[in-house]
Parts: sequence; C-alpha cells; structure tokens
Amino acid sequence: MSAKEAPKEQSKALTNQWYAEFFQGMSLELWRRAIPIEQTEEEVAFLLETLSAPRGSKLLDVPCGNGRLSLPLSLMEYKVTAVDFAQTFIEQAKESARAHKTKIDYIQGDMRQLALPQEYDGAFCMGNSFGYFDRSGTNEFLQAIGKSLKSKARLVIDSAMTAECFLVNGGEKEWLQVGDMYMLIENQYNCQSSTVKTTYTYIQDGKKEVRTAKHWIYTAGELCHMLEDAGFSTLELLASTDLEAPEPFTLGAEKLILVAEKK
Repeated sequence: MSAKEAPKEQSKALTNQWYAEFFQGMSLELWRRAIPIEQTEEEVAFLLETLSAPRGSKLLDVPCGNGRLSLPLSLMEYKVTAVDFAQTFIEQAKESARAHKTKIDYIQGDMRQLALPQEYDGAFCMGNSFGYFDRSGTNEFLQAIGKSLKSKARLVIDSAMTAECFLVNGGEKEWLQVGDMYMLIENQYNCQSSTVKTTYTYIQDGKKEVRTAKHWIYTAGELCHMLEDAGFSTLELLASTDLEAPEPFTLGAEKLILVAEKK
C-alpha cells in the first residue's frame, strides 16, 4: 500500500463511524492544548526504554493523531510510519514534519486494515485511542499490528477506558477547563454491550460545539487474551509511563499501560 494514503475503499468504511467526524473544530483545539509538553517528553522516554529499539529502527504509531509522538521520535532518527483515519490530523502532522524538515511516513486509513510488511521493530497505540471498535474490530486491529511487527518486537497500548479504570473513575458528568475552553463530558454506560456513549460539549468565546463518541469497555484480562490470540505475550501492566517510579496496574488506576511482545 502507498505510504501516502490508504485505498479509497478503506476511507468509505470509516464514513458511518463516530470518529470519522469527531476530530475537527474545537475537539482538535482542546486536544492540542490539553497535553503538556512534559507528558509528551515522558511518554517518548518511556517508549524508547520499553520498545528497546535502537536508533534507526522502524516504529509504527497507530493511531498517530497530529504526530505528537511521531515527530520527536523521527527527530531522534527513528523511521516512523504513522496511521490515522482523521484527515485533519494527518494534514497537521505532515505540516509539522515539513516544518521540522524530517520524514515521516503518514497513512490516512483504517487501522484495522493495515497492509504493511512485517518489518517493524516496535509499535504503540497511545493517547487513549484504544477501544474505538467492537470485539471483532478490536481483534482485527490487534491482528493487523501483529502482522506488521518482527518477532520479539514490542507493542505499547495506553488506555483509560479499560473496565478497571473507567468503571471505577468514570462519572456520569464532568466539566473540564483548558485555558479559555470548557468541556462538558456526559457518559451513558450500556451494561448489555459494555459500551459507553459520551457526549462532549465544547464552549469557547460564546460558541458551542457538540461531539459524540463511543468506546467499548474491555477488562485488562480480556485485552491480554485478545493479544494472545493475535500472537503476542503480555509482558507488563503498568499504571503510568513514569520510568523513575514505575507503578503496577491495579483496580482504580487512572490508566493502563500495557506492554506486549510479538511471539
């Protein structure tokens, strides 16, 4: 597949999904503002240590968002391929890479349908981007990553939407403020499907935008089983990316950092 864009049929498959329209306008602006540079630096350091990939290695960032992690890794001489379904994110990421005069292979497309050679030395799914798909789709996603990695290559997944996190910490309604932007988060949990529908209301300068998202909620154990089926061994479950004070993942943790290795 061309590294410039995914096949048109993949783009069509995204049309009816919530994430096809979610990442634009105020949601993008708040995302850019919400993550401090210190968090990005900590996550990059964690990935470098955990993936154990020497400089010059090929890394897969999926989904990549606006290139928040791809860019610094590329500047450190890693060969990064970055995938996302949001055209706006991909355009911003490409612009940032051009401004920094570095080369990153950006692909706009469905991350369940990666058609990449088995040549990557490590992969990561960061930014709380896990859980967008039902069980069938999630298995497809993990299988696709597995087919892209060399034997013994590692995968890092970051999620605050596992059952041990969300069902303990996720409230029905919460207000957040980032600078002059306000965001109202309203959650509706469906016990039968183990899904949460979230309505985000963004307010800035008297203007309002509303976005709706849906996440499938998996237990950490269920995720480990799916990874096993995709050809991985789970190495570690952590609660943060802080290398100086590693914290094991427990019930009620704010997020899960899962480290797996391709068999």
